[in-house]
Amino acid sequence: MEQQEQANTSQASRAAEEPEATSHFRVFDLASSATFRSEGSAVRVLWESATGRLLLLALQEGQQLDEHRTSYQAFIQVISGHLMFTLEHERISMRAGTLLHLEPRVAHSVEALQDSVFLITLIAASAEGKIAQIQAVAPPAEGPASEPQRRPGGGEG
Repeated sequence: MEQQEQANTSQASRAAEEPEATSHFRVFDLASSATFRSEGSAVRVLWESATGRLLLLALQEGQQLDEHRTSYQAFIQVISGHLMFTLEHERISMRAGTLLHLEPRVAHSVEALQDSVFLITLIAASAEGKIAQIQAVAPPAEGPASEPQRRPGGGEG
């Protein structure tokens, strides 16, 4: 019985460290994945591909990320805590549930006003081009309801 409990505990620990994966999806336990370090930010790469990265960061109260820039588009979502983002000359207070989008090459720094965990989704510049190509080819999502739909051959639908 004890061996079974130890095995279950070991499996649970591994599950917290590694996302549950199948061929078409992954489940991430963000609360269990976040760790704090007294000597600086704790960064964990949750997922990475040729076009993007998903990072989980943890900062203790008072810790900072000095001003930097990235060549990626970035979405920053606060999971817990309270952060102060400084973007050029603007300061943005972010708490759990706040999502911030940054264009590439925007200078920014981060300070943890409380112990904080946040998720960063980075989208590579090459992905931006692909998205722009898709948008240029795709029809508009919504159009005026009074306009008839035209078929490629010139007829109305």
